Amino acid sequence: MIDLAFQTAYQMGLYGYSAKQPAAVSETSKDDFAVAAELKCQEAAEAAKTEKVTAESLLREKYPNLVYHVFDASSSYWRTRNDYPHYLLYQEDLDPARIENWKPSGPDPAYAESKEIRAIGAVAPGSRAAVIHPKVQERMERDPEYAKEIAARIDAWFTFDLLRNEALMPGRSWELSQCVAIGEDGNIVNAVTSSQPRITYSGDPSGEEKEDFWDIRTRRNAYYSKIWQKKQIAHGMEISRQFTADASAQAARAKLARMIEGGKLKKLLGDTITGVPTDSILADI
Repeated sequence: MIDLAFQTAYQMGLYGYSAKQPAAVSETSKDDFAVAAELKCQEAAEAAKTEKVTAESLLREKYPNLVYHVFDASSSYWRTRNDYPHYLLYQEDLDPARIENWKPSGPDPAYAESKEIRAIGAVAPGSRAAVIHPKVQERMERDPEYAKEIAARIDAWFTFDLLRNEALMPGRSWELSQCVAIGEDGNIVNAVTSSQPRITYSGDPSGEEKEDFWDIRTRRNAYYSKIWQKKQIAHGMEISRQFTADASAQAARAKLARMIEGGKLKKLLGDTITGVPTDSILADI
């Protein structure tokens, strides 16, 4: 006997049957629906297989606010000039020519007098940017596995550098902004980590910073306090989750040790970082 609810629905045509069809057809129709559903699942699976894998999409899964650029950022001025416009790297609408063709127009200004260094203060804490050499981008578009390798390299650097800073100065990691540039050979050709009001060139194994900027900060603190209050609240929530288990320098060092153990981190980071052998940078930890 047909269930009363099903019979009513059947008569109203809610299951896609004609009210004039015999009840025996219902089982066949159910099978048809099952076949159609299976075909839909197969189509979805095939579409997923053909979906393009890119370094940008992989990185954005973990860093939704990542700024992604494609141009040559291998200039040594990145590491040697206080007036190099690092702040531009965190802008989505950046004209690549402003970086690729950038050259100094005079003597290197003192750290405390550089307007470009001051401009870093306007970059939101926790900002991240990646710059990919055009030839690497072309290869990644042809080779999804290479795209995964480059994405893993950038992610490994972001994580390693944050933990390294946390180990040196607990609590500092929350305010850092990071940018990494991938050179033509796929290695990290430039990397910079900045905070208010300091900037470090993270490939340098010495870890030395430029001239201290605290006096300038004191004079400018009133201006930035309102801006930073909003940014700190928003970003502090994100970082507090990320570093819940790494709240102390000891915990950060332990995590670094696990990353370095067995050579896995070196493989992820590549042979060199800003021209310095990766072994030298990891040995300095």
